[in-house]
Amino acid sequence: MKRQHIGPGKILYWFLACLWLFATLFPLAFTVMSSFKDNKEIFRAFMAFPENPSLDNYAAAIEMTGILGAIKNSLLIAGTAIAIMLVFCLMAAYVISRKRVPCYQFFSALFTAALMIPVMSLIVPIVQMVNNFGLSGEPWVLSIIYAGVNSSLTFFILKNSIDDIPSSLDEAAMIDGCSLVQITFRVIGPVVRPSLITCGILTFINVFNELAIANVLIDNKTERTLSLALMSLKGDMGSMYGIIFATVVIALIPTVTLYMLAQEKVEKSIVSGMSKG
Repeated sequence: MKRQHIGPGKILYWFLACLWLFATLFPLAFTVMSSFKDNKEIFRAFMAFPENPSLDNYAAAIEMTGILGAIKNSLLIAGTAIAIMLVFCLMAAYVISRKRVPCYQFFSALFTAALMIPVMSLIVPIVQMVNNFGLSGEPWVLSIIYAGVNSSLTFFILKNSIDDIPSSLDEAAMIDGCSLVQITFRVIGPVVRPSLITCGILTFINVFNELAIANVLIDNKTERTLSLALMSLKGDMGSMYGIIFATVVIALIPTVTLYMLAQEKVEKSIVSGMSKG
């Protein structure tokens, strides 16, 4: 059996991979272990396993921080934003892909150009617009804003997917008496379902962790999102680090669980969509 040669390039590759793995897992491991400790143990042996693991920090985090309510608010806002965005972007991607609207190239370029606009540059006009309508502090406004902010990438992915669908499928549906709306949602929708799922997951991760826009629009403590609840921990909880770490671990559960379940689908769809573009 021929012995495989291990060159300097491969050694460097594995060294950088292990370094990246350590840099990624270290904060997570430190957070999880610290969530089972009190303050004294955290500072005495910050990388050691808990001597007497306890769920007291988690019970206190749920009772004192309102983290479960913040997670519920974020889930509701994210779910509404995803629904609005997918319906709008599927319709827009279909009519532009099939050239059913005048100036379709202009609209396609407009969506694509929006990918290059930093979200931070939109905060001032968004705040002014919301205040002019007297809607500041309304959580459902966040859903509409998040749907619009994430529409560009979703449109880009869906349009590339619809471009690969033969137009003969549309024609057959029209012969069967389907309207434009029925073709979009009953024929094209199921075909591009993997892309729809991927766009939904990516948007969920973005919306669930968003802070900047929510910070300037939501001032009611009962309506705050997860990111706002986490930001307020330092001021509200002072130096109760065990409770802070427990709150962070609870906040990680929805996003980490979702991404682990859909990791392969997300990565494949992103690579496929970008290569087509």
